Amino acid sequence: MPSMTITNFSAGLDLRRSALTAPAGTLRSLKNLHLTPGGEIEKRLAFVKIATVGAQTAGLIELNQKLYVFGPGGPGQTDPSGPYDVGELLLNTPTINSVVSHTLFDGKAYCVVQTDASGTIGRFYNGAIVSGANGLYSRTYKTKIYAVEGPVMYFSAVGSPTDWAGTGSGTIDLSLEDPDMSEAMALEAYYDKLAIFSKTAVQTWQIDPDPLQSQFVQTLRQAGTFAPLSVLQYGSGDVLYVNPSGIRSLRARNASLAASVSDVGSPLDPIMQDLFRSQGEAWMSPIISILQPVTGRFWIVLPDRVYILSEFPGPKITAWSEYDPGFPITAICTANQQIFVRDDQNNIYAYGGIGQATYDASAVEIILPYHGGEQPATFKRFQGIDAAAEGEWDVYVSLDPTTGAEDYCGKINGPTFLQGAFNLDGVSTHISLRLRSSVSGPLILSNMVIHYELAQPT
Repeated sequence: MPSMTITNFSAGLDLRRSALTAPAGTLRSLKNLHLTPGGEIEKRLAFVKIATVGAQTAGLIELNQKLYVFGPGGPGQTDPSGPYDVGELLLNTPTINSVVSHTLFDGKAYCVVQTDASGTIGRFYNGAIVSGANGLYSRTYKTKIYAVEGPVMYFSAVGSPTDWAGTGSGTIDLSLEDPDMSEAMALEAYYDKLAIFSKTAVQTWQIDPDPLQSQFVQTLRQAGTFAPLSVLQYGSGDVLYVNPSGIRSLRARNASLAASVSDVGSPLDPIMQDLFRSQGEAWMSPIISILQPVTGRFWIVLPDRVYILSEFPGPKITAWSEYDPGFPITAICTANQQIFVRDDQNNIYAYGGIGQATYDASAVEIILPYHGGEQPATFKRFQGIDAAAEGEWDVYVSLDPTTGAEDYCGKINGPTFLQGAFNLDGVSTHISLRLRSSVSGPLILSNMVIHYELAQPT
């Protein structure tokens, strides 16, 4: 009996082509799952609530491997009692509306905060007001705080985040090098240079502590971002970010390390572009990026979902998938080799739980494209499937790529090879398998085998 064996999921979620012509290794849906370094599909861990913080606080930050939120009434701080407790960094302001950006300098927090609903901006270091500082989106780089706003990059004095008028401080009008830099949004290290993002372009600069020695290197147009917190270094020098075309990256184009746009995020382009058209820039501008400790997975946190990049160069896996946390994430950070998030109800969650890997009953979904085997133009009578799996899965099958209609076939629980093939009965040229589950516990899918025989059209 002929069969099709599906063992390759290495490309993950990819909607650039239709379900009928999508290449092997791609998936149409991969929800609340991700790829392992071995190429298996694995269920994500749970988001476990660990604390509820005050409504007067904002943000979430790691400081010396401890969790803090920003609160009013400082300067000062209340320290957490353990790794799953949350302290407060108290800023010298009566109210906090939102945190625009923050960075660490010498083990202390420098933050730019909207202190009230009218948009008043305050800048604080170690809780105290920083006089004379400017800029909205800040970053520590080479012994200074750098911040951008409009067409200007501001920087503090050498070694002093509170001195914005002393030796080494100053400003650079980025628009003098290129008019596309009129609305600067973010900063990130790019190899030995500083990449400065506007909404429509990226500039790279060779930065020196002496501002007279800093040099403009390059402008990369149509590579900017509207989401300043989405810009994050990834891998050996690459920088990922979100713009209207999707998730993009800066990479070394040649031995001179000139920046260019690459397409690591292109499998999600149809989704991201549709979201930008339907939801708009204001909805997408809070997108946050973070690198998960230990596993190295890259998270792109949207207001209603999270996209996960599982990239493992050795086994040639570059796979996007989607998490649904069940709540909007408003802030995220890492501490003690773990991810922590804050929701819009002031709750703090630990991804993976406390002390051990914890799973929940979140709904998972795998949808494969339509497979026709080595004879895509030939009708087949599909008779059964086998699967190398762990946990309980509901199996659905679609035999009609024109409508996508599907039928429920039953459950599999663990590997089926010793149980006999899971029976199917249908005739078509192609078949799309869909697996779903809502059990509380781990789930793994390693491969699937579809058994069939050649048939005449019905």
